[in-house]
Amino acid sequence: MAIPPILAHLLLRYSRSLLLLLATTFIGVFLADVLFSKGLHRKIGRPLSPLLRAARLPEKLSVPMIIGMIDFRAEHAMVSSLASNKALSHGEVVCYSLVSLPFGGSRAMIQYVLPVAVAGLGLTVGAIYVSLLVLGLFVGMVMGVVGGRIFLKGGRDIALGNGVRGRRAGGKVDLRKSLARAASMTKGVGIRYVMVVVVLCLLLYFGVFEHLKSLSAPLARAFLVSPASLPITITYAINPTAAILMAGESIKEGIVVWKEALIALLVGRIIFVMISEFPRHSFPFYVSMYRPRLALKLTLALILQVFVSTPLLVLAVRLLPVA
Repeated sequence: MAIPPILAHLLLRYSRSLLLLLATTFIGVFLADVLFSKGLHRKIGRPLSPLLRAARLPEKLSVPMIIGMIDFRAEHAMVSSLASNKALSHGEVVCYSLVSLPFGGSRAMIQYVLPVAVAGLGLTVGAIYVSLLVLGLFVGMVMGVVGGRIFLKGGRDIALGNGVRGRRAGGKVDLRKSLARAASMTKGVGIRYVMVVVVLCLLLYFGVFEHLKSLSAPLARAFLVSPASLPITITYAINPTAAILMAGESIKEGIVVWKEALIALLVGRIIFVMISEFPRHSFPFYVSMYRPRLALKLTLALILQVFVSTPLLVLAVRLLPVA
């Protein structure tokens, strides 16, 4: 029996993602063991200590935060390693995920979003759009700090022995144990990821997400998007890159002013993350790294960050002077 083309395409795409996830997870867990064992976290994480203290988070979380600037998979592999050994509570992981948003997120915005935004919207409007998205990440960071001040007790440190089993007294690294631990963690992540991908493929095959996309127009109207910019919002819910290019052309043709275009893109982003990004990418990634309950909490925290930051960003656009 032949595999339907859509399933074959999905399986190929997710197979590549699985290989990348396994590689970065293995490297991340192994790197966590080495860094903690050698005590390098005290040196490289010193500038981030005030921020972590403000959020009542353990200062050693500066290590995954810095690693996240390079690779978010390795970052979460390190945090998951600590959470699985009870070194971190669920509340600490959730608050950390919000506090760390600007570090890895800003790099991703500049690397992936900025080139498309400048090409589609022009240098000025494109830079404003990306700056607003980065500002939204900092809103998430403030939410994480406030959440930590309210819900976390603070005043404690991570016991390295709880999170790093490959460590010997005297700061020496037992490479054999560190490699075995990394392999064990990678195996667990791979099994959970495959299970999630199977469910996702079934949902995609039966058109569940296409049905959700059909709801984008009523949702856009509910957010009071102007009729002229409504197509931009609806397009973003389906394809963000196409929406940015459409917004640029609409500005050039005089169909919408740049403020309306940016607001339409921001509102479209809410719809996109709700019906596509979070259920198809964020939650499957988290559930492959963390236990399902914690993965759900992390996803809900990101959803809350988008819903809190977007009205503030729309307000910022309206307050910007018209040029």
